[in-house]
Amino acid sequence: MKPYAKVMALSILVIATGLLTAAGSARADRFDALRNDERLHNGLLAITIGRHIERTCPSIERRSLAANAFLLGLASHAMGLGYSRADVTAYVEDDAEQERYIALARSYFAERGVADDADTDGACRVGRDEIAAGSPIGRLLR
Repeated sequence: MKPYAKVMALSILVIATGLLTAAGSARADRFDALRNDERLHNGLLAITIGRHIERTCPSIERRSLAANAFLLGLASHAMGLGYSRADVTAYVEDDAEQERYIALARSYFAERGVADDADTDGACRVGRDEIAAGSPIGRLLR
């Protein structure tokens, strides 16, 4: 290989590595505005907690109309931040984001004395408390 060909191949490798690194950074930062938006954060956490209560407690159901309206409001808010519907869907469906919200929900339940995901009595108690308080979580449930 001629010397300039080696330099050219090395340059292409450096540029490609830089582009891949930049693409990785852009992907890591892709959801920062969504992740750091207080309304979205609180809303998605309320949905995560409400979903767990609904699935764990047989005497509490989701208020479907209220939950769907709440989700649409969050999606509209996110799109108002400049994200497309596809971006919002990708964020909500992102495995790492879902795990992050599940961890936050577990912390929320632990603070209320519910240490196990399968604790039906604890989930029902928390659900009833949220409904009685009229909290955002409670308004999603009945």
